[in-house]
Amino acid sequence: MNNTKKDVKLYNVLFPFWMLLLFPQVWLIVLPENFIIDSLVLIISMLALKIPRKKQFYKHHILKIYGFGILSDIIGSAYMFLLMWAFEVGSMGDELYLTLPALFISAVLIFILNYFVTLKKTDKILRFKLSLIFAIITAPYTFLIPSSWLY
Repeated sequence: MNNTKKDVKLYNVLFPFWMLLLFPQVWLIVLPENFIIDSLVLIISMLALKIPRKKQFYKHHILKIYGFGILSDIIGSAYMFLLMWAFEVGSMGDELYLTLPALFISAVLIFILNYFVTLKKTDKILRFKLSLIFAIITAPYTFLIPSSWLY
């Protein structure tokens, strides 16, 4: 009788989430980089959409945009972790049927949280445009990097 069980290997999981768990010091790099990216996207969007009082708008919204972006990425990563842990499916990061839904979950959450929470007092059209911009540009595309490249 051949009793083989599929091994779950942590090194076979996508970089951003697991790298942060295995090497907590990486947070010191990732968090500021995400803040800079969110800031650049917000500044460029404000210029493109001709938002008045840019400095006030930035100060009022950047921390929520940043926080919800991190939260959305963590939730997308948790989805991949759950599939690996509970169902033992695929080699995470290398299987598009696992990473694309995680990317989609994160992007949708970025949109929803920005639209309904961060920008709730903003004009509906502007709120929609900004939420969509952040969902598309700041989605965690690093989920698509095959984990096999890392080992």
